[in-house]
Amino acid sequence: MYTFEEVFSFDHLKRSALECLKGVRWKQSSQMFEINLLQWLSTLHKELLDGTYKSKGFTNFTISERGKLRNISSVHISERCVQKCLVTYALRPLIVPRLIHDNCATVKGRGTDFAIKRLREHLRYHLARYGRAGGILTMDYHNYFASIPHASMIAKVAPLISDNRLLSLLAYFIECFPGSYGLGLGSEISQLCAVYYCNNVDHYFKDKLGVHGYGRYMDDSYLICHDLDKLKQYRDLFIEVSRSEGLGVNETVTQITPFDGGHFTYLKKRIFITDDNKIIMRLARKNITRRRRSIVKQNGLIAQGKMTPAEQHQSFVSWRGYANNYDSYNSANNLESMLYYNLC
Repeated sequence: MYTFEEVFSFDHLKRSALECLKGVRWKQSSQMFEINLLQWLSTLHKELLDGTYKSKGFTNFTISERGKLRNISSVHISERCVQKCLVTYALRPLIVPRLIHDNCATVKGRGTDFAIKRLREHLRYHLARYGRAGGILTMDYHNYFASIPHASMIAKVAPLISDNRLLSLLAYFIECFPGSYGLGLGSEISQLCAVYYCNNVDHYFKDKLGVHGYGRYMDDSYLICHDLDKLKQYRDLFIEVSRSEGLGVNETVTQITPFDGGHFTYLKKRIFITDDNKIIMRLARKNITRRRRSIVKQNGLIAQGKMTPAEQHQSFVSWRGYANNYDSYNSANNLESMLYYNLC
């Protein structure tokens, strides 16, 4: 475990700053930061070591992500540099090894594709042993990031960090968010802390109860079992354990789907189990609808001369490459026909 001085060495700050600049050098704030990089780093290094470092606050704005509005609390690039340094050289080495293998968010080498791959493997494991007996419990927390208590989050991480100055800085970043609840989107520390907050829930189902078919991606989880009555017990346990962590459960999404009928949705994918135990994964209808609307909007931009047909084609090819990973061949073909019909 690094000490405070080792974590925030000048070399670590420089490496973190260069990582933060990747992909955002077009921004004016990033350009000014890079032009005066050594001066910024010297100031940050001095303030951190003498305990006078202060946050520059947040830039709050709203984005639409996959049709859902999300409130973002962005931090200044100099603060992103400090947070990345803290995460890279202190928090991540302590937290990631303690996560279950099927916790797939904010971990290098894992992501939504990995989460879907693990779900497919868990389904195959179940179908090989029990066929279509039982079902799946899909679980979701209500307003997850905004519900995490600051005091509980700090208490969970405190036993991992031996250097009190590192813990104090982490607590400071968490308490910068207004109120006593909630971690804002747009902060790297928020992402990693949110992944770790429900780690006890993950280990409770995975280790204590011995559930093989369990996985989580941030606030979306699933649990597979061959006994529907047992699944109901697991659902009640999930609600009880989540409430003990100070979290609410989205009961509309937290539901049981039997494998012998219907389908379930996980990470914007519709999953079907056929009579011959074949797993069919299709894109959610919202994904197809959003792409269709995007084509219509792009046609308008082409008519205004703000976009070329070649750029629209490249955009669709990129989406088609993603769609080809799932069993949505006909839907993708229909959209492709719509695209070229409108281009004629």
